[in-house]
Amino acid sequence: MNTKRMWISRLLPSPSEYFEDTAEMEKNYRYFSRRLFVLLLGLTMTPLIIVSGLLHYQYQNLLQKNELTQLVLNLEQSQNTIERFVSKLQSIIKFVARDDRYEELRNTEELKALFVRLQQEYPDFADIEVIDSSGRQQSYIGPYELSGNDYTQQNWYKEVLQRGVYLSNVFSGFRQVPHFVIAVSRKLPDNKGSWVLRVTIDVNTLQRYVDIGVTNSISDVYLVDAAGNLQTKPRKYGLIGEKSVLLHDYGLTEYSISETLADYQQLLVKNADVTVVKTPEGNEVLHAAIDLQSTPWRLVLVKDLYLDGNAWFFFQLRLFSIILGCILLGVLILLRMSHVITAHIRQSDRRRQHFFLEAESANKLAAIGRLAAGVAHEINNPLSIINQKTGLVMDYFEMTEDFKYKQAMEQALNGVQESVNRCRTITHRLLGFARHTDVMIEELDMNQLLQEVVAFLAKEATYNQIAINFDLDEGLKHIQSDRGQLQQVFLNIINNAIDAIGNEGTILLKTRMQKEDGIRITVVDDGPGMSVEVVQRIFDPFFTTKETGKGTGLGLSITYGILKKLGGDIQVNSEPGQGATFTIVLPLVQEQQ
Repeated sequence: MNTKRMWISRLLPSPSEYFEDTAEMEKNYRYFSRRLFVLLLGLTMTPLIIVSGLLHYQYQNLLQKNELTQLVLNLEQSQNTIERFVSKLQSIIKFVARDDRYEELRNTEELKALFVRLQQEYPDFADIEVIDSSGRQQSYIGPYELSGNDYTQQNWYKEVLQRGVYLSNVFSGFRQVPHFVIAVSRKLPDNKGSWVLRVTIDVNTLQRYVDIGVTNSISDVYLVDAAGNLQTKPRKYGLIGEKSVLLHDYGLTEYSISETLADYQQLLVKNADVTVVKTPEGNEVLHAAIDLQSTPWRLVLVKDLYLDGNAWFFFQLRLFSIILGCILLGVLILLRMSHVITAHIRQSDRRRQHFFLEAESANKLAAIGRLAAGVAHEINNPLSIINQKTGLVMDYFEMTEDFKYKQAMEQALNGVQESVNRCRTITHRLLGFARHTDVMIEELDMNQLLQEVVAFLAKEATYNQIAINFDLDEGLKHIQSDRGQLQQVFLNIINNAIDAIGNEGTILLKTRMQKEDGIRITVVDDGPGMSVEVVQRIFDPFFTTKETGKGTGLGLSITYGILKKLGGDIQVNSEPGQGATFTIVLPLVQEQQ
């Protein structure tokens, strides 16, 4: 807990420093504003960056899962389509090659009729032939001269005799046209061996069924044999009869399954091989391959990654645009917020400083008031005795005959009584400052009162070549207040202005209404002005900027106390070289104390 408080205290500006140095105060506020901005920026941008990163990661996974799902779906559809087609071809050939049809199909005319019916269903059937148990061709229908061929040494012939059915890879052979062969073997009567019906089919038939699996999301689809030779014509990656470009450059044993694919293995078709490979151009693609049942072929689907497509590009563009926009907007808002918060703290600190100074002045005034009250009471007692004794002596002089020094002594006694009365007036003012005398409320015309006060100081102002001007509101309302104490207030303020100007200057007295319940009196001089430090202490008791012996520092402090007692207020604005302005606000009606 202490650590947190210390951390926060380091962030906030310290008010103890800028009571003394305004420049240092402003420096601290600027430093605080920058630190606050950085802190708020970090607090707001960190969640934004984290959420954006998670969104980026999740959407990437979603795209990868979606493209993998589409690829697997296309792979299943293409696999089922091609396997059903091959199975149908094999079933048709098995059906027409019944055991009892050997003698019939040896007849060229019968074989031709059968071939015509097959071509009506599958126009890409190239030729058909019947091979006897010795491996020699017995009949043939097709565009080539193949009569009497001997197949006993060929592997396909041995395989069809052993398995009963044979499906070849796509090859060109001497026909120089890509095709594949389906051969079916049947038993001769009385176990005299087996005969074979062999059909050659143009690869275009197979190509049409392979192309059915091509959709907009699939880049390429084709068949390869066990050695990687292309069995159908691909769109992009190689030529029929040649090695697959992908397989040739990056053999299957060199494929590496990405982490994303490993996460979604449960989506894959059984026995399917789905990998990420690079094309010769350097682009990464999804490569899916699966063996087709009852065929020597392997189905291959190639799909461009979404991460290289428009969907991923525009998503990243939108995401980064939103992030950038949020950051710019956040920076502008946080800059404004930090400035507003700093300005609020600055204003609060200044108010606190003002209240602190007012409290300090009030405490000093209260102490001076208590001291003044005590001094006044202590002085009044001996003054009363002196006045009483002086009066008694003067009574004795009236009853005594004239003698040589009687007149001189009477003059001396009169002087003592005048001094006693003067001291009484001073103590009365001190008691008034200490709030030990009652306020004498009467209706006052402030314009007239100011003119009366200026009349007392006119000679001194004229002697110093200082002009005292008026800007009085003729519609100013009368107020209820104490005439004598207000005269003392304005005598002090105007007298200080004359002392500050010295010679050749101007003093302006201005009166205005303060809303509906008060009046405002402004005293403006064009003297040398005051620094901020002097303004802050101007109402302190015993504080003075005059030379030693020319002021006690009580004038403005007493003025401050009188105005507060009368329910008013006083403010000072001044800068070095700009003169000084005293603003006094008084209520129209004096509240009862």
